[in-house]
Amino acid sequence: MKKRSSLQIVRSVLFALVLRELQTRFGERRMGAFWILFESMAHIVLMMFIFGVIRGRHVPGMDFAVYLGIGLMPFFLMRNIALKLMDAVNANRALFAYPNITPFDTFVARAVVEFLIMASVYVIIMAGMALWFGYDVAIHQPLQWLASLGSGILFSFGLGLIFCVVVEIMPNAKSIIRLFFMPLYFISAVIFPLWQVPGQYLHWLLWNPYLHIIDNLRRSTFSQYPVIDGISFTYPMEMALITLFLGLALYRLRRRQLVSI
Repeated sequence: MKKRSSLQIVRSVLFALVLRELQTRFGERRMGAFWILFESMAHIVLMMFIFGVIRGRHVPGMDFAVYLGIGLMPFFLMRNIALKLMDAVNANRALFAYPNITPFDTFVARAVVEFLIMASVYVIIMAGMALWFGYDVAIHQPLQWLASLGSGILFSFGLGLIFCVVVEIMPNAKSIIRLFFMPLYFISAVIFPLWQVPGQYLHWLLWNPYLHIIDNLRRSTFSQYPVIDGISFTYPMEMALITLFLGLALYRLRRRQLVSI
């Protein structure tokens, strides 16, 4: 047999872990994949219906359903990546007996699975809104949109690494971290226009990188989106690199403890 390179081994390991995560998430039932996607879509569609139809919210020059979807789906993706990485080691501990599998491989596999699931949900919902309801779901600046989403994924990946190490040191912190994302959901301007926030409060909210990411995604989508003072395109990227560096440093310091516990 031809000896495989390190890159081929890593690729095979990640592919096997992604398949394992998909099988675990979807289950052995034929309808498992449908229910995972349906659950996510139902949650998002329900939120869009409540705020867009029942409460009658609107934003000038934009379809509110599209506006809300652009905020909800990326935020759920970023939240799920951070929380799933936090539990990656405990869920895959038995696999670390194999020398080719490391905790970092499970982090990457879980991030890929969450991205695939939410990307499928995004395509299905946006395609349905465009074909059945006639909404304009075109992205005005696709490269900027992808860059903003990429910074959010990297930031959440770094947070997940930090959370994993924190939970390994303090197991009771897991519940606090999960609760932390509830207020973060509201202060990231996911379900309300950012320009409605009074200036004295906006100053404090701007410390939140997710706020910048969500607003940059919406600005990249709509051609007539208003410019909000203080919103930066580079700030979330800088925070993503800092958080990723801290997460990788903590992982390197505690990787033996993560495997041995």
